[in-house]
Amino acid sequence: MSASSDRGIWRVFRQEVRQIASRRALFLLLVPYPLLLLFVLTATFHQEVPTGLPVAVVDQDGSTMSRQIVRMIDETPDLAVVAKLPDLSEARRALVSNEVYGIVMIPPEMERDLLSSKRPEVVVFHNSQMLTVGGIVARAAGAALGGFAAGVSIELRESQGQTAEEAEAGVNPIPVRQSPLFNPALDYTQFLLASSMPSVLQIFICASAVLAISRERRDRGGMARFVADGGCAWRALIGKLAPYGMIYLVMLWGADAVVFGYFGAPFRGDPVLYLLCSLLFVSACLSLGAFLGLVSDSPLIGLGYAGILTAPAFGFVGISFPRMAMNGFALAWGAALPLTPYLQLRIDQAVRGAYAAMSLPAVGWLVALWGLYGGLALLLVRRQARPHEISAGELSG
Repeated sequence: MSASSDRGIWRVFRQEVRQIASRRALFLLLVPYPLLLLFVLTATFHQEVPTGLPVAVVDQDGSTMSRQIVRMIDETPDLAVVAKLPDLSEARRALVSNEVYGIVMIPPEMERDLLSSKRPEVVVFHNSQMLTVGGIVARAAGAALGGFAAGVSIELRESQGQTAEEAEAGVNPIPVRQSPLFNPALDYTQFLLASSMPSVLQIFICASAVLAISRERRDRGGMARFVADGGCAWRALIGKLAPYGMIYLVMLWGADAVVFGYFGAPFRGDPVLYLLCSLLFVSACLSLGAFLGLVSDSPLIGLGYAGILTAPAFGFVGISFPRMAMNGFALAWGAALPLTPYLQLRIDQAVRGAYAAMSLPAVGWLVALWGLYGGLALLLVRRQARPHEISAGELSG
């Protein structure tokens, strides 16, 4: 790069830094607000694994075995029995009012039916609208009840003369061993926090680029002056967006330091590839924001476009709902967002420890989005600068 190129980029860079420092709203959008949201997310997931979720028990049997079931459920780390209610209507009221997240109903005469080789039904109610909490309640209560049922079955078989080994084999003739490969502790730091932080940053990165580029269109001389300051369109764009890229990269790497350092989440991949893709992710988001700012008639409209596109991004990236099960519209929406390939690569490298070659498609995807939005932004800058003529006085001012 020539000295004149350096001067053009550096000139626009210095101008943008002064703008950030002098405009309170832009500075708040760029630094305090993202940091505040990242802090809130960190505080939300600081326990890493949900434990002690409150449940209610309706024990209509009142036997020794029913009390044992209640103890086993209460001793499960995921659940805590906070209420023993007399009937199902009272328990339903507690569930609807969010006093508890689940109900375990033990039928009358359960102990008698078990001892007479009948199959009484213990029912677990939970709210499936609260997908994560409901899943935890159902899984934990099911595991406790399954352990209780297996123990009772083994005791009955032993009372009929079987040995402990024969009784256990009869209860579980085909043992199933589950070996979770990734995130075996169901740590929500690795699942939600590590994904939600880049999702939040994508919104702020695009919004900052929209405001930065929209301001140039309204300033004296418009895009022609902007291009003249940089020496050419691509130098002006680089100098304009570089301060934002540097700040958001520091934030992204700081968020990673919290996840992999403070929370101790494992990192199993290639750190060089990971850092490179972080740079590509921020660059692609800035290019997307610049493009949206250039196609909008006003900053407000540009921010609206950015919000519509990036705010629901987490639903389209395949973290909470698999992309292979999405329809064409959802797949296209996710494919247009830099967050999708970045999170795919993040999971491959940080969690799965995949070979670098396996992450190359995600890298190529990020590069393609960066090139697409950056190229469109460059074309629009040149087009919007061409019809305008500026005087030497405007350039020197």
